[in-house]
Amino acid sequence: MKHYLLFCLLLCASWKVQAQKLHVVYEYIPSAVATFREHVYYENGIKTAIRDSISVKASKGEEKKPDEEVSSSFSLVLNTGINYRKVVIQSSDKNELQETRSVKKTNYLVTDQFPGLVWNTDYKDTDTLGKFVCHKATASYRGTRLVAYYTNDIPVPAGPYKFGGLPGLIVMLYNEGANPNYWMLQEVSYPYEGSVPLDKKYIYSLPKLTLEDYIKKEDAQLEEQMRIMESKMPPINGVTVERKKVRGTVEQIYEWEQKGPSEK
Repeated sequence: MKHYLLFCLLLCASWKVQAQKLHVVYEYIPSAVATFREHVYYENGIKTAIRDSISVKASKGEEKKPDEEVSSSFSLVLNTGINYRKVVIQSSDKNELQETRSVKKTNYLVTDQFPGLVWNTDYKDTDTLGKFVCHKATASYRGTRLVAYYTNDIPVPAGPYKFGGLPGLIVMLYNEGANPNYWMLQEVSYPYEGSVPLDKKYIYSLPKLTLEDYIKKEDAQLEEQMRIMESKMPPINGVTVERKKVRGTVEQIYEWEQKGPSEK
């Protein structure tokens, strides 16, 4: 009898671990003219988000082959032969994650000391998105306000890109502001029996940078591009062009940018 109970307990534990294994696909919309697919895998507390580099709404006549696509932000060819735009690897028990980024055609593995998200889930209203009953949550994040809708029907604390930590799977997420980014859940495999299609050996062989060092490189490159563009424009007497840094991503202001000179 004892052996039978032990077997049942082990079976239940095994099923619980398997039930936590998840694969979902989000539609990522960074602008009105671009849509990408983002695959998210979750297993043993580790989330891997993989965003495709090719817009899924490209017309057939203009669609590029994977080896012809050049991403302005990131383009990484893995050994699987698939071209990915961005990869994020994040452990749920650490406020640190790693992501692939590129600048001047060099790929990097960037370490982000990710700030813990403090979600406000004190909303009583529910919304039905697709087949899921969803609850609202909000959080402040790097100069913007996140709005998420999550479902308790899939009790996995995962979501798109760098986001998660809610009682259930995030079904929809966007940031408020002048440059909103949207993520919408499209497909769900739960429990998931496959594996993550990622060559981690190659990922971890990339040159390493902290997020702060990477952003400084990226900002310098953008500044150089702006100077070149302005040098080609005819001068207009009495007109001064003032540039204001506005990032077209969900991350608007980083932690080190909020510090005073004596705090850096």
